[in-house]
Amino acid sequence: MDYNGKTVAITGAASGIGYATAQAAAQQGARIVALDRDVGALETMRVEFAGKGWAITPVEVDIGSEASIRVAVEQGMASVERVDLLVNSAGIVSRGMFETTTGDEWQRVLSINLSGSFFCLQQMVPLLRAGRGRAVVNVASLAAKRVSYTGGVSYTAAKAGMLGLTRHAAFELAHEGIRVNAVCPGPVLTAMTQRVISEEEQRQVAAMVPLGDWLSPQDVAASILFLGSPAARMITGTTLDIDGGLSLVTGASFESYRNARQ
Repeated sequence: MDYNGKTVAITGAASGIGYATAQAAAQQGARIVALDRDVGALETMRVEFAGKGWAITPVEVDIGSEASIRVAVEQGMASVERVDLLVNSAGIVSRGMFETTTGDEWQRVLSINLSGSFFCLQQMVPLLRAGRGRAVVNVASLAAKRVSYTGGVSYTAAKAGMLGLTRHAAFELAHEGIRVNAVCPGPVLTAMTQRVISEEEQRQVAAMVPLGDWLSPQDVAASILFLGSPAARMITGTTLDIDGGLSLVTGASFESYRNARQ
């Protein structure tokens, strides 16, 4: 995959999957438009990328605010002439149980994990239209098709909505040559995950995955860049599961599955 001379805009770019995608695209020659609300992390990212000779435009934005997104695109991205790939990666996790989820929590999670992706795509259509890549990748989750064990009902609902957004946007924008796809990662071992989950819990999760390991942010980034590349030029409105085979698991371990057949 060659991103030389292309512009890749990424929300939630200062950490996790967004950061890994920015690194991978920059290594392939892309100019990165890094959108994030963490100004300090954006500055650290700018210094790091500049030190490596990578082109980067940091843009502060609150993805949960339509007004903030509009300002970010119209002012923060004023020097950006086109976007070849938009990656909607920003998101937060809810923790409450179904009956204890508050209205504020519900609205905040949906505003960031779903509405923010809609408004970013909507605002950047003219930039995508001007680009050569004309691709969008929405970062959903395996929870969109099942249920989230780390997040609450608002997280699951938002990620499921992301798949509906992906299909509908792909249908409407296809006549402009703009492709819209989604990735559904399984358990991803980010720096934040390593801080909040013990090593024993990490081993337990890895044991549940048929391929025997967590995903890394780089695993997801590679799939995102594939969907944004000419190699996927006839792929739109679809979802790519990146889960190490976890979606194949029905609840029983592989050992119990095998033992039942002996």
